[in-house]
Amino acid sequence: MSTEENAKKQPINAPGEPHMACVLLLDASYSMNGKAMDSLNKAVNDFKEQTAKDELAQKRIDIAIIEFNDGARVVQEFTPLGQMQPVRLVPTGLTSMGEGINLAIDKVKERSAFYASMGTPCFKPWIFMITDGEPTDDIEEARRRIKEEESKGSHGKLKFWACGVPGYSEKVLTSLTNRCIALDEANFEGIFNWLSESMVAISVSRVGENPKLEDLPKGAQVIPTDW
Repeated sequence: MSTEENAKKQPINAPGEPHMACVLLLDASYSMNGKAMDSLNKAVNDFKEQTAKDELAQKRIDIAIIEFNDGARVVQEFTPLGQMQPVRLVPTGLTSMGEGINLAIDKVKERSAFYASMGTPCFKPWIFMITDGEPTDDIEEARRRIKEEESKGSHGKLKFWACGVPGYSEKVLTSLTNRCIALDEANFEGIFNWLSESMVAISVSRVGENPKLEDLPKGAQVIPTDW
């Protein structure tokens, strides 16, 4: 497939600029029903508006959204930040976290291959997962793949973040990654403001750099791990 055909198939802004792929991997199981899901939908949509105010972030950040409940589904394919469409997740069913993680890793690897085909330099991709419960499917393969991708090369090929809200399993999250965050309540405004600031900080850095991220917002704490 030619470069032009690739660009038409997968939207990209400023392919000559470094790019970063970020997947929002969101728990849309029934336990998120009510205020939690209302807050999450609003925070995701506000995240787009806030982050897109930065000119470089608009050019360099590509976002995909995946939900998991009875299965996993791509809500929004990778798209330039400024072209994100409003989302309205509807909670239902169980918590297929393993399927969701595997799908997110697949999409990140696909996007990274796309960048390579375009000759586009790329920052390390992020998967940012939010959940309020324990998985109802097998997560062993997902756990193995996270560790494999994070350990590739000298600095890894992925940063996986796990953010838990009341009801989450600390044992599960800390088995997946050492980047675990606990929220005091299912209010997502603060953590998505932090995510927005993080995306901007990365977008203005150079590929290979590790920019300092802002401190977590009030109501969010790092979950200690044994890693």
